[in-house]
Amino acid sequence: MYQKTLAIPIEAQAEAMLFVRITYILTSMLKAPVFVVCFFLLAFSSCIQYALSSSKVLEFTIYTDGTTHVFYQTDVDSQSPDFTLGLYGNTTDNFVVQDQNGTLLSSKMNTNNVDVETLGASTIKVDYDTPDLVSKSGKTWAFHVNSLVDYSVLLPANTVIVGMSTTPSDLQVVNGQSLISFPSGSVDISYIFGVLGTSQTATLAIQHAKDFTSTVNSEGITTPLASEKLDEANTAFNEGRYSDAEALANDAKNLAIQEQQTALSTKQTGASNNTDIITAGNNNYTIPILAAGGSAAAITAMFIILKRSRTTKEISVPQVPQGNYVPPDKETIFRLKPELRQEDKDIVIFISEKGGRVFESELRKKFLLPRTTTWRAVKRLEREGIVEIEKVDQQNLIKLQKVEEGQE
Repeated sequence: MYQKTLAIPIEAQAEAMLFVRITYILTSMLKAPVFVVCFFLLAFSSCIQYALSSSKVLEFTIYTDGTTHVFYQTDVDSQSPDFTLGLYGNTTDNFVVQDQNGTLLSSKMNTNNVDVETLGASTIKVDYDTPDLVSKSGKTWAFHVNSLVDYSVLLPANTVIVGMSTTPSDLQVVNGQSLISFPSGSVDISYIFGVLGTSQTATLAIQHAKDFTSTVNSEGITTPLASEKLDEANTAFNEGRYSDAEALANDAKNLAIQEQQTALSTKQTGASNNTDIITAGNNNYTIPILAAGGSAAAITAMFIILKRSRTTKEISVPQVPQGNYVPPDKETIFRLKPELRQEDKDIVIFISEKGGRVFESELRKKFLLPRTTTWRAVKRLEREGIVEIEKVDQQNLIKLQKVEEGQE
């Protein structure tokens, strides 16, 4: 009895152990794909969260010769060894990329992108010039760009906007130049260089303001401020004050743009509230979205592998030569060269504040000058014996040099 009684639990234990093992195996088989999907989804969502939370600044500065200076700043993952940036235009000049401390970073460029070696940077700043964003037909210049982030455009001084394909989010005048902000997307801006004070230019400005205001009104948007300013422009024109008439007409068009933007923003706010209500009923689609997220993560991983396998072209980053260079005192230069123009003195002061040596691209960015104007100023200072020009990695390094007493 004792032995027979013991046989029953032993047999039962064997069967129970076999049952438990089968259950464990089945459970593990079911959980394994879930773990894989969750892993990819977590990695993908982290990338998305970082991309959405990173701060981005994109600025386009248009010069009078049609060249556009592009400035781009963004936060990057300091743990990532590189960062890929899309370029605007097929041709780039004076390309410089720095981290948050102003340290120059290396980069590799292909057709439309550049891979930056971040070296632990948390922020990168990119500067370059391109002639590909502006075209000209007759007297009309046209700027075109398509951006995935919000951006601003600074037009040259003494320009009149004659056409704009997208309603801006903001428009203001800074030192006589139109600074226009746009949401992400494409825009076409047509402009001309105007001469204030003539009957012809005043008539043209009034007509453009009138046409644009009528277009806004046809959308069901009232423009009382723009209409009032346009009446003032007509009054000034009838009195022979053509310069005032043109300025008032330009103000009227800017007011119409602002009134249009305000009305559209109000409509978008109401639409956003309705969207929130609709979104609340879509929670039943969570599982398909998660599955799509896992697939997107896998595609992203494949894209990264393919990106790293591409053949790229190395770009040499300009480095300021190291040495025992001691910049001359700017006050000594001004004393020995009292005939210098004020704009030349401003350039000397800026170079002196930067340690006596700057790249030509830095001068253009600082003073918002076209390439030809900057080069003429630099050559003028070179003829005076105040600066010398040195080639560093295909860029012009402008360096202050000591002015001898005999050069006065």
